Amino acid sequence: MSTDTAHETAHGHDGGHHEAPEVVDHRQRMALWLFIGGDIVTTAAIIFTYLYLRAVNTGGHWMSMVGYQGHSYAYYEGIDPLPAATLIHVQPMSASFNWLVTGVVVLSALILWAGEKALRSSGNARTFSVTALLATAVAIVATALSIVQLRHLPEIYAVHADSHVMAYTTYDSAMMFIIGSAVVHFIILAFLGLGLTIRAARGAITGQKWFQARLVRIFWVWVAVSAIVLSALTTTVNTVH
Repeated sequence: MSTDTAHETAHGHDGGHHEAPEVVDHRQRMALWLFIGGDIVTTAAIIFTYLYLRAVNTGGHWMSMVGYQGHSYAYYEGIDPLPAATLIHVQPMSASFNWLVTGVVVLSALILWAGEKALRSSGNARTFSVTALLATAVAIVATALSIVQLRHLPEIYAVHADSHVMAYTTYDSAMMFIIGSAVVHFIILAFLGLGLTIRAARGAITGQKWFQARLVRIFWVWVAVSAIVLSALTTTVNTVH
């Protein structure tokens, strides 16, 4: 290897040179916005499906279903028969609890945003690491609250084709999908927040290298905004009049 070749290799001129941070940041932001665009399309599809199912109310099953109430363990033991099947109505899920979850997510986004602004102005990576950890903890709380929501979905004991099952109305099924999607997003936030915490603690994110913090913050804010939109939808448009 010649001296010139060795010099070029050492400085990355053999095709493996490093791009400017601004160029990398621009490309990563474009990729992030494309990802968020896809998520917006998915959210729009969820909203359309929710409104469509509520509007058509197929078979009157939006918030009602034929099932059984008052069955006891004696039925399972073959002692008592099932009572007569009746049309069972479910109530909308707690709007206050729904908005509580949304408020927690918005709080986590505000914490991270404030931490990013402080990082870019003061350059204190240690403080940002603590802030990112706090935002992560709040996102984990939102995840736990959403799981509690899922556990409170009303179930109706029903019989379908000789199969005895715990069934859900159309409304409950739609809410299950919406809340389940939120849980996935909140878990992603917690994962990203933990990554920011570790990278800031190791010095990979500083007052000069804050681009990744901004990328995560943009996605975090989008998740908070989508949570507000879906909460407004599901707490105001639920029953069929």
